[in-house]
Amino acid sequence: MNKLFLILLLLSCVSSFSQAQKNVILTDNWSDTSFIAGLENARFNDVWGFEHQGQNYGVMGSSQGTHIFQINPNELKEIDFEPGRFQNRYVEHRDFKTYKNYLYGVCDEGTSSLQIFDLNYLPDSLHKVYDEALYFQICHNIYIDTLNAKLYAAGPNNMGMQIFDLSNPTSPVLIESFNKVDYVHDCYVRNDTAFLNCGFDGLHVYNFSTSPPTELGIIDFYPNQGYNHSGWLAPTKDAYVFIDETQGTKLRYCEWNTSLSEIRITETFGTKDYENYVPHNVILLDNLAFIAYYNEGFRIFDLSTKPFKEIGVYDTFLEDTNYKLNGAWGVYIFENTNQILISDRQNGLFLFSFPIQVLNQSSTGTFISGVPFLDENGYLIPRAHLDEKELYFSIYAIDGQLIYEQENYLNYLQIPLSITSGTYVFTIYNQFGDRIESGKFVKGN
Repeated sequence: MNKLFLILLLLSCVSSFSQAQKNVILTDNWSDTSFIAGLENARFNDVWGFEHQGQNYGVMGSSQGTHIFQINPNELKEIDFEPGRFQNRYVEHRDFKTYKNYLYGVCDEGTSSLQIFDLNYLPDSLHKVYDEALYFQICHNIYIDTLNAKLYAAGPNNMGMQIFDLSNPTSPVLIESFNKVDYVHDCYVRNDTAFLNCGFDGLHVYNFSTSPPTELGIIDFYPNQGYNHSGWLAPTKDAYVFIDETQGTKLRYCEWNTSLSEIRITETFGTKDYENYVPHNVILLDNLAFIAYYNEGFRIFDLSTKPFKEIGVYDTFLEDTNYKLNGAWGVYIFENTNQILISDRQNGLFLFSFPIQVLNQSSTGTFISGVPFLDENGYLIPRAHLDEKELYFSIYAIDGQLIYEQENYLNYLQIPLSITSGTYVFTIYNQFGDRIESGKFVKGN
């Protein structure tokens, strides 16, 4: 009930935004037009993020190589650039993942390689420590099973998949060449369970703890099937979302009860004009889905109610083109700082703010009371039912911007709000960070 209440608050303010923006705050945008653009004026491709020594960083690929950014509260600060082994205006695919203190990167065009970068010199610079084409030149995507120190290379040299041991992070060792399907386009792996996106062959799930790997489940025939492109596994639920990179297809939400042999598509969702557009990449939380939706830009869906509802929009690509694979390409989220990265093929890297933590939490154990949050003088209203010594709270504007947060909840506290009139969302947390009460208040003129 509490979660739904917050979502309805967000949806009630749709009219205050243009169609290109809803409930997300753009805090920065970085681009570089110094190198020649490729087809459809594209220069950039995928994005990844990571935390290193308490600081968030982002990495984005371009036709020329790897761009590394320091992610500040409201700023994208480029701190280094590392050229790709192959540089060409028509390079369209680079992919990145991190393991321990290293960044791994591949490219799907030309005479490329696997590159490994040492992160220990950040924030000053990125240091390349490995650049080899021993096992493949081109590779479409990579994923790292950090629990088992394995790197999964999808589509190496346009073949199935290769798996590498990263026990020594700077010396990958090939341990498996997987060819039970002709081509793996992308994958998501957790503790040896791999969800393989195999193009027109559908979704295949394998257990890689055995040799040879054993098949757990498959979805190779489903309504309105397209090119099975990519997907993401929920952090704690038995749920997975995958995308067909085909115009007119929706995202597929999958669940299973006792085993992955019974995996089922239980929901489909997309933008209201999904017939004319193509989704590309998704990151999934238990209750939220963050999507790079090509020409439709950046989209957020609430998964806690059915049907799933679109609650966040920012169109990073405003042109109206016949080509449907322009615009928003990659997505990455920093849940702890409520920040989102979107890479756009033409317009570079975007940094957004959105109350991820508040809206992704389960409503179990929470409630909404009729007690106002502030009085007319800006003082907190006493809540006799709460142990105020162990609480803290946050206040967000209805568009998702953080307005105020306080570590210690004190009834006599006067909140220094210099805000415009409108509706605001508050949330009170206990000492463990669990949400125990939420609601709204309205500031008058």
